[in-house]
Amino acid sequence: MRNRFVMAGLVALCAWPAASFARVWVGGDVGVTGGALAGTSPIGVYGGLSTRSFPVGLELGYQFLSANPAHLGMFTASALYRAPLPRVRGLHFLARLGLADIRGEQNPPNPTRIRNSLRPMVGAGVSYRVMRRWDVRGEYDVIIDPRTLGGLAQNADELMVGMTYQFATR
Repeated sequence: MRNRFVMAGLVALCAWPAASFARVWVGGDVGVTGGALAGTSPIGVYGGLSTRSFPVGLELGYQFLSANPAHLGMFTASALYRAPLPRVRGLHFLARLGLADIRGEQNPPNPTRIRNSLRPMVGAGVSYRVMRRWDVRGEYDVIIDPRTLGGLAQNADELMVGMTYQFATR
């Protein structure tokens, strides 16, 4: 356990200079789902990192999807493309390509494990700068055929709205 903390500290120490020349952001969102995940209410958090000179960054996230009597958790890792839209200051187009790792279980009285799956995801959206470091963001994401309950092949759709904070960097 101690070695893990030491390793995490070393990685953070080595990454600190690189982060000082990058865009770093965190945020949270809420939304609605359809398709294979219909009936869940996602609540998520995310964070990302990109260089200032390249419009594609890495974004990691977690969503909690509650559907009584089941609870699903979804980890996401994706490349996020962010490009300014012409003629509208502060408005950006977003495009996403990544993976979603869906894990779940059904609550008592019959606790069972729902099939876990690692599936591709794509998405698009917009963000708008509302204050110096704050953006409002809306996205539509599709998780391709998650088959969380072992049924027929069906994509999962998400419509998410959230706030993003951009850290001050050099």
